Amino acid sequence: MAQGYRQGADTGLDLDAWRRVVEGFHEAVVVLDPEGVVRVVNPLASALFPLARTGSALPGGGTGPGRREDLGGGWVAWYRGVDDYLDEAARPLAAPTDRAGVVRAVVELAPAEHTVVVLPGARGRLEWWRRTPGGDVAVARTTRQVAGTATGLTAVLERRVGHAELTELGEGPWGASGVGVAVPLTDGGALVCFGGTWPVELLKRYAARAATAVEASARYDEQRQTVEALRATLLPAPLPEVPGALLASVYEPAHRRELVGGDFYDVHPREDGSAAFVLGDVAGNGLEAAAHSGRVRQSLHALLVVEQRPAPLLHLLNAALRAAGSRLFTTLVVGTMVQVQAGGLRLAMAAGGHPAPLVLRADGHVDEVAVHGGIVGVLPEVRFQQTTVTLAPGDTLLLYSDGLTEARKHGDRQELFGDVRLKAALADCAGLSADAVAEHLRRVVFDWLGPAEHDDLTLLVVQAAS
Repeated sequence: MAQGYRQGADTGLDLDAWRRVVEGFHEAVVVLDPEGVVRVVNPLASALFPLARTGSALPGGGTGPGRREDLGGGWVAWYRGVDDYLDEAARPLAAPTDRAGVVRAVVELAPAEHTVVVLPGARGRLEWWRRTPGGDVAVARTTRQVAGTATGLTAVLERRVGHAELTELGEGPWGASGVGVAVPLTDGGALVCFGGTWPVELLKRYAARAATAVEASARYDEQRQTVEALRATLLPAPLPEVPGALLASVYEPAHRRELVGGDFYDVHPREDGSAAFVLGDVAGNGLEAAAHSGRVRQSLHALLVVEQRPAPLLHLLNAALRAAGSRLFTTLVVGTMVQVQAGGLRLAMAAGGHPAPLVLRADGHVDEVAVHGGIVGVLPEVRFQQTTVTLAPGDTLLLYSDGLTEARKHGDRQELFGDVRLKAALADCAGLSADAVAEHLRRVVFDWLGPAEHDDLTLLVVQAAS
């Protein structure tokens, strides 16, 4: 073959003869002359090298998919097999992504000048995915009846035929004219190609791989929606407005991808203007801990209907978790807040195995709230103490998980952030708003951590309004 092309270049052999030679090849063949102009394009090349046009330069300067062979005299041949093309097309389709992204890729990678993907959509409608004049891939939606106006399309969608030539396009939003070749794609779907002549078997093989990708992406979308719905129930709710109080929080799970962890917090306002609050930490992190923290939160929410006093509430929670077969222990601080008529807040708190809350006074002094109790959800008999704290206007209460104090220093993983640094960082927040306190502490701890991994890290700031 190479010797024949050299003769063509040297002697001016009629290229029509060589077109007839490569016409029946099972590979796509494109031949470029010494100036890089396309001189020979066999039928399969019109599909696998869609940018190759006889008499024009090949875009990309003769680089791209396929394999190159020097024919001598400056002539070059490009070859591309069907299996090579299908393997190349399958790679971007194999990546797990959303359905819309996969369908766009199916349209862009199809062996045709213009491709339309018809798929069943929501509420019994049809989706028509195609290229726009600007080169993007867009979707239009119609009733199913529109498919019936294109003779032969319904038979392909229902898999009553293996393929059909669409000579009468009807009312569909094709974005193309001429004859389209339709082959089945997914159940109720079709791949329709315009602007060339292709072996139908090539379109069917491409459609089979594309269908696998589209179906997988639909399952991926369903799973993602399920996860998002579950995650939404596990994430902290937006902080409410509570009379006399300013609230702020930081929630940084260890596993950023899941966006949930074993830490949790909630503030539940009541009709009388008071509110209950909680910050807790389930042993471990990730989805298992997050699921358990969700059970703890739901149990607390239900128990608050019958008990508002913090210490008895923890007793009920401990019994409820043990009755439900809890295997993960929980530490937490629960409390109530109520606005004092003369100004400030009165807080009642009880804790179960959790780090002691801290109070930042308006003058910069930091107090530790002495409230003790055993871990929750493991032992049948646990004692919980309850204490009362008053916040004067401008005073701030900090509840936090041990992810703050146990944060490990970047460059020295043996050194922890610790209680002393936390109290010093909190003292630096004198005079700051609740939001500013939360942001300052978050920044200080993450500066300490650097890019290193960390445990779930959560804090809740309760400040008495000035």
